[in-house]
Amino acid sequence: MKKKFFFFIFKHKFRKRTFNNFLNIRKIKNFYIFNLSGSLSYYLFGKPLYFFVKIFRNVFKNFIFISCDARPQLDFNAINLWFGGTSYKVPEKYKDYKNNCFVFENFSKPEKNLLNLYPYKPINVEYIHEPKIVFIGSFNIQEDNLIKEIWNKEKENIFNNLLIIDENSFWKKYALLENKRFQYYYIQLKERLRLNLIIKINEIFNKRVIIVGSKWQKYIPEAKSDEYDVSKIKKLYAGNICLDFGSKWGSNAIYPRAVEIIESGGLLVQSVQLNTPNENYKSGVFNNFNKLSDLQNILQNLLTDKNYLKGQLLNQHSFFNNSEQNYSTFSKIYDIATQKK
Repeated sequence: MKKKFFFFIFKHKFRKRTFNNFLNIRKIKNFYIFNLSGSLSYYLFGKPLYFFVKIFRNVFKNFIFISCDARPQLDFNAINLWFGGTSYKVPEKYKDYKNNCFVFENFSKPEKNLLNLYPYKPINVEYIHEPKIVFIGSFNIQEDNLIKEIWNKEKENIFNNLLIIDENSFWKKYALLENKRFQYYYIQLKERLRLNLIIKINEIFNKRVIIVGSKWQKYIPEAKSDEYDVSKIKKLYAGNICLDFGSKWGSNAIYPRAVEIIESGGLLVQSVQLNTPNENYKSGVFNNFNKLSDLQNILQNLLTDKNYLKGQLLNQHSFFNNSEQNYSTFSKIYDIATQKK
């Protein structure tokens, strides 16, 4: 097989965490991967290499570059990966780039270049004598009368079908699908959903729950303060039952928070995403729920049957402890980067 070379060249160091272990991949079959991200590496190596390859493009056809959040925005043998939302977040001057890629699906306008950055080398399964239900995250609810009205009217329907807010018909009912602030309304409804689900789960399971995030303390006094130490976050996830409600920006079963949970050895319990019923996912690997009552049942079973929990942890680790999935991701990156402009 012909060798292909991939280079991460983005300026801002803070984005490295969002990639999780994906940046640590060095070789998969005939693919070779190099991380030249961060200001120093970018200016010393990444930027010069990109311009050199661009000049001698006929020689270096198998050199592919990966940028992030338009820092910088690339146009030759490259993709521009956007973590900060769906295509709604892309600045107008970059919207026409065919090599823009996303990690969140946009149900109202499906993304052409959706990428899954799969877990890489998850830690070995760790068994805990008294596992906990863990949620680490925050929320940002804005006072908005329209969203408040929609939530009060629809909350019972949403609790019985979480995916209802990813349906065009739901938003058409309130004449918001074409509204220029649609993404804002979508995010705010998801924020309220996350808030209320966590409150209800904490009421039901109480001392078996660990909530991390200072904003939660207003509603859940025993919630822990914000935690930014990655090693401590990974330790909290390891061996525990880890809740995930998807991204507020869009929908994808494989996105940074879910990947971090899996790589840390936590059991992912995730609300159904638009791409969850995918033939690539083995039955029983994901613990998914689409309504509050299902979530309650899943958590109850995992807490009371330790052998079941161990089995689910082993299934998850076995499924993601390989490089085949990310080989397909890099193959897709290559195809997008080399398409005719």
